[in-house]
Amino acid sequence: MNVSSITIKVENVSKKFSRSLKHVMLYGIQDIGRNMFGLSSRSDRLRMDEFWALNDVSFEVKKGETVGIIGANGSGKSTLLKLLNGIFMPDKGRIEIKGRVGALIEVGAGFHPMLTGRENIYVNGAILGMSKKEIDKKFDDIVKFADIGDFIDSPVKHYSSGMYVRLGFSVAVHSDPDILLIDEVLAVGDASFQNKCFKKLSEFKKEGKTIILVTHDLDAIARHCDRAVLFEGGSISRTGDPNSVVNHYYKIILGGNDLSSYAVSPEGSSINSSAAAGKPELDKFLEEIPLTDQCIYRRSYNKNEDRFGDRRAEIVDYLIVCKDIVDPTIIQSGDKIDLYLKISFHNSIGNLRYGFLIKTIDGVKIYGWNTQFDGVSVGPAHGSNMQIIKFSIKMNLTGGDFFIDIGFDELINNNPTTIDKRNDFIHLVVQAKKTFTGLVELECSYEEIKVKQLA
Repeated sequence: MNVSSITIKVENVSKKFSRSLKHVMLYGIQDIGRNMFGLSSRSDRLRMDEFWALNDVSFEVKKGETVGIIGANGSGKSTLLKLLNGIFMPDKGRIEIKGRVGALIEVGAGFHPMLTGRENIYVNGAILGMSKKEIDKKFDDIVKFADIGDFIDSPVKHYSSGMYVRLGFSVAVHSDPDILLIDEVLAVGDASFQNKCFKKLSEFKKEGKTIILVTHDLDAIARHCDRAVLFEGGSISRTGDPNSVVNHYYKIILGGNDLSSYAVSPEGSSINSSAAAGKPELDKFLEEIPLTDQCIYRRSYNKNEDRFGDRRAEIVDYLIVCKDIVDPTIIQSGDKIDLYLKISFHNSIGNLRYGFLIKTIDGVKIYGWNTQFDGVSVGPAHGSNMQIIKFSIKMNLTGGDFFIDIGFDELINNNPTTIDKRNDFIHLVVQAKKTFTGLVELECSYEEIKVKQLA
């Protein structure tokens, strides 16, 4: 490994704690006293009620690498991140870090509860090494990304855990860190915010930044990390390819089973909707001509969408119908949805192509389709007209949160020009009907063909 490319170097690091508050205070006083007289604090050995949270840990991380750290609760993952962030000092060994560190380790870490979100941006930014001028310049972007509304001027003691995470993550990523440390706190955010965070992490990876991700979401480790590190009992038990390490961990915690990611819907769970009105609601949708964008009022609309295109025509409304239920936010695995779109044309446009893409919460592409794939001819559209189109999709997916991109473009000599593209436009929750591994239900069946006696 090129030494100059190493941004994090951990050498034989150990960290101990005491299980007894009484001994924590006693040992602290003893250590301070010994240091005052130039004596060793005896940090290299255990005393009564002490234990090694980390024991002789060594590893290196290259510049631009994304490393996932996994393990059971109490295995030393969070302790390691606090050592890397300088919150704790090692009792043995040494840590070298090159570059500015941005960290999101605990909900509310670095925030003063009596200060407002606005004030805490400056406090937390300063802790992360940002100057006041730098914070001033990025302040609006931090607030926009956090998306906590008027609460920015409220004391953070009134914030929910999700609001803490939104603001903390936003400050951390806008501090322009060379190294980003993230603990399990992202799991506190809602699906829309997690989706936005994973997109930001993907941007960081493309920029060559180093990321250390601690999480119990093993699918995220397998999808986003270049390498995984498994901790057991305060030590590293395995490191290497994410899929290999994750599978090994599953074998440990599931008694020999391999990677198994699924969600099973409980008996009696129901799909929610704005109204189970069916045809009357659909008829009303098909007849109305919207003057402004009505998509923002749909229950499945994701306000954190990314939108681009020359907008010579625009998607001005949509409606999802599933089993005569209008505008659902939750569906069952295997349900067919009819996705209606209203397109308002400001100019006449020739050879059109419509399409969609279904993705996981962290951006993994599940299924994409457009009219060109199947040779569907979409004729020219005239200005001042509105078209209504429909996609019918059978959602054979595992349980979880999914996002749908919708868009259309004009093909000129087979070269596309984007007219209106709305990424992460629709957010749907899918409830799985049965257990399976992976993301897509392929409807497998099994039968025993024959039994033959061996000679």
